[in-house]
Amino acid sequence: MAGPHRLRCAETWAGSEGTSSAADLPGLRVWVHSRPFGSSDAGGDVHYVSVCPSCIVSRIALADVSGHGLAVVTLGAKLRELMQKYLTALEQTSLMHDLNEATMVELDGVHYASMVAVGFHGRRGLLVMTNAGHPPAFWYRANRREWDWFEPRGAQTHPGVSGTPLGLLANASYDRMVVKLAPGDLIVLYSDGVSEATNPAGTELGRDDLMTLARTLDPRSAETLGTQLLEAVTAFRGGQVQEDDETLIVLQRASDQPTG
Repeated sequence: MAGPHRLRCAETWAGSEGTSSAADLPGLRVWVHSRPFGSSDAGGDVHYVSVCPSCIVSRIALADVSGHGLAVVTLGAKLRELMQKYLTALEQTSLMHDLNEATMVELDGVHYASMVAVGFHGRRGLLVMTNAGHPPAFWYRANRREWDWFEPRGAQTHPGVSGTPLGLLANASYDRMVVKLAPGDLIVLYSDGVSEATNPAGTELGRDDLMTLARTLDPRSAETLGTQLLEAVTAFRGGQVQEDDETLIVLQRASDQPTG
């Protein structure tokens, strides 16, 4: 993989095609791996990264659209449009509301999408995450050297999906979490094509075991953790072919950012 791309102010980086690459955002490093399933030109996973014109607020989104082809292209275009509209906003309530409405109107009434959206304030180190029925992220706290689920307090002991997927209910509301990341902290986002990988015996990996794998790996950088986690999932498959689109995104707060 080539060296990381440094996104300029007001620049965007998006796609549904296969990629394995990294980018530097204000105060944040992001590593993205995405591999569509089968021969479709547009996989069901869509990822998006942007930096606002003032080079302060970054946004990362991962959506998993039911189906392939036109539905993915349609949602991907709408996501890009709305991410541009809300480019400077750290809060994501309006983005999620508008995207939910657009999904209901513009898709065929059959397709829907789960999505997780992250806003990050580079100067303050604040991260806002909103979840629309997507598998829960997990968080490595560098100071504590601990992994934990990234979910609102009071969530179930066994993590499940949060919120309602886009395109299913009008006026749906979405949970959000706001935290201040410490330098070196990691946030791991993934699609269910990663957590639902199966081995030759037909056993599904599952989210708990996906985090268990992460706990055994090197958390010093987004690229290292992401690459090693991808290799561990591949090893778990034991030669089984990929059965779904898979996307893995690792975020890390830059170590040279002030904590105050």
